[in-house]
Formats: sequence, structure tokens, C-alpha cells
Amino acid sequence: MKTYYYVASAGVLGVKTNIKNFGWSYGHNVPEGTKEQYERCVVRMQVEQKEFNDDAEHEAMGKYHYFSGTPGADKIYYTRNYAGKGRMRIRAEGFLTDEPKITVNRAYYKLITHRIMNLHSIGYIMTDLATLLLLRKGYAPIHCSAFKKDDSTLTVFAPPDTGKTLSSMTACMEHGAEFIAEDLAITDGKTIHSVPWTSTFRYYSTVEQGLGAKIKNRVDKLLPVMEYISFKKAEPITEYVGEQSILDHQIVTHVAILERGDDHVAVQSEAVALQKLMNLNRYEFNYLRSPLLTAYEFFNPELKIDQALANEREILTQLIRGSDKVFSVKKNNATHYAKELLEQIGSPIVPAIAVQGA
Repeated sequence: MKTYYYVASAGVLGVKTNIKNFGWSYGHNVPEGTKEQYERCVVRMQVEQKEFNDDAEHEAMGKYHYFSGTPGADKIYYTRNYAGKGRMRIRAEGFLTDEPKITVNRAYYKLITHRIMNLHSIGYIMTDLATLLLLRKGYAPIHCSAFKKDDSTLTVFAPPDTGKTLSSMTACMEHGAEFIAEDLAITDGKTIHSVPWTSTFRYYSTVEQGLGAKIKNRVDKLLPVMEYISFKKAEPITEYVGEQSILDHQIVTHVAILERGDDHVAVQSEAVALQKLMNLNRYEFNYLRSPLLTAYEFFNPELKIDQALANEREILTQLIRGSDKVFSVKKNNATHYAKELLEQIGSPIVPAIAVQGA
């Protein structure tokens, strides 16, 4: 069976798997990478789909609901019956090493595709594990968009459906900024590393002349909230910005926090900014509540999930302290953020010069 390598963030996060087109929060539509690219990543993870049966080993093990494990073994099992005699299985191992592995049988992989109560898809399980491993290595995933314009690199945070993705994509597609992230990125507290394949952005051109585009643009003007309702499939980021405009990493110079409200810009104190960034990250990343990680730590306390939270706070504090400016922007219209952001980082939009007689 073929082995695939998918690099979610160059030099930082990679996956080795036998699952073609493996998708998770850190990337959909990820191009196939090489073994060498994978091995250069700071955090490397394996996920394998195959049929296996370790039930005989579970009898003498400790139990944690549907999980089974032995203290200090650096391995746990998940087994659950379905449809009579069928069984869903996961084997998780090596979480205390530099290259953990999750093995999942076909039943679990095909049946559990989302996160419902304590049933999490393999994509979500891998996302929680990656987040924990990154924090262990001194990196924090951040729920943000980001771009570079001239000499400034801006990281944009915001509550869901506020406009962070739209703002950064507008800066890149219409105002010459270089792309770093549209929904997720990774930082060590100084440098932001691109996670470019998240594919949450769906673009409807304001100049496209097709009937569908005209209707969508008209509705967006009448009901701005409709800009977030998609009628087309997400495409790879390379459909919107040239591959040469995607930056792997940059030193952060500015941090912005978008909010809804009457027009207002304010510099944020370190304490306020940290509280908001931790809050926005907590909404996106669920490693603290992951059933598998929680059960794993019960049998293997060295996993130290609480330490990861402390590391996250420290890394985000460094990000704030190292930035030239940390500010919030309030707007009632999501399409108005981009102009303000560019002005705040010292790269204002230059008005078009009117041509006489035109």
C-alpha cells in the first residue's frame, strides 16, 4: 500500500499516512509532499488505516470508558461495538516520542466523520494531537489569518464569522499583499509559519459577470451576513493567490483583533490582548477536552496536557510583546476591515488617479 506525505506547514508539521487525500483542520487539498520534506518537520505524525484486532490484549488492562491502557505503556486502545457484531477500533501509541502513531480500522474511519459528543473523527483526533505536540515543541497553533505588505507582517485574530479571512484575502487579492494564512497558522512567539491549505475561503468576484455571481454580489450588498454563506466548494488557496505569493514564514510585526461595532481603532494592552487571543484559540483548539488525549494522560501522566496550556500562554505573550503594535479594529461591515488594517500597518491603499476625459 502506498505511503503519502502531507506537509501542513513547511518545516513544522507533517503527516505520514496510507490514506490518500487525508484531510484535517490543518489542511485540505494538501499537495503530496516527499519523505524528505516530512522528515524536516519539527512535528511528525503517522496515521494508518487498516484492519486489526488487539482485543485479547485488552482483558488485563485498565479501563477508561471505551479506552483500555496500561500505566506507563505509552499506548492505549479504543474499542466500541456498532451494528451488532461490528467493532470500531483505534490504537494510539508513541505520544511521548517524537513520532506518534494512530492506527484506525475502516469502520471507525468511515463512520465517524465529525465531532459528536465524545465521538471524534480521526481528523479531529489528529488535530488535537498535533496541537499538543506543537505546544510541547515550543510552537502554538493560532486561529488567525495573516499577510505581509511592504515591510509589515500582520496577524489577524477575530471571533468566528467576523471577517479575518475575508480581510486578509482582500489585502492579498486586491491590494498586493503576500499571503501567509487564511484561518490557521503556527507561531513560536516571534515568527509566523503558514498553514496554507485550510480552504475555508470561498471567493465570489465582485467583477464576475455570470448570473450566479451577480445575484450573490447583490445579496451580499443588501445582507452583509450572506457573505459567509457559501454556494460553492472550497478551492485550494492557489486558486486565489499565485503560489509565488505564499510565504512560508515571516517575523510578526503587528497583531490585530477584529470586532464588530461602530468604527473604532484602539491599541490593546498586553493583558487584554492575551485574554482575547487565548479565548479565540480556545474556541478553535480542543486539545484540553479531547477524550483520547485525556484517557492517554490518565495512563501516561508524562503527557502533561496542563503544561501545554502554560506553554500556549507563554508563546502568545511573546507574540504580543514582540510586535510593534497590537490593536483592535471595530467595523459594522466586514468588507471595510482590509482598508483599515493596511492603514494601521503603514501601507495605506493609494486611491486610483482619475483620468481626465474618461
